[in-house]
Amino acid sequence: MESIQWFLLGVLTTLCVFGFTHLSFRVKAPWYAWVVLIGGAVAVMFGLAWAGSSFNEGVPESGALALMVFCGPGIIGMTLAWRHWVAPGLRAD
Repeated sequence: MESIQWFLLGVLTTLCVFGFTHLSFRVKAPWYAWVVLIGGAVAVMFGLAWAGSSFNEGVPESGALALMVFCGPGIIGMTLAWRHWVAPGLRAD
């Protein structure tokens, strides 16, 4: 089960890298928007990895803490960066 978790986390990381690369060609965002987007994605992936490992080890309280402390702010940061800096710069292709 843990091998599948790490494999899926690797697939998610690869998709994030490809997504950010594709997005960088479509939008001209300021440098701080990229910092917030990439930092949020790293925080979400770190929180998911921590939560998955905690649930596998039988400590669900630690997994819930990881989802609240890391994934929550990561998602909020990425949402705010998208709405304020990325979405206004998207070109309609």
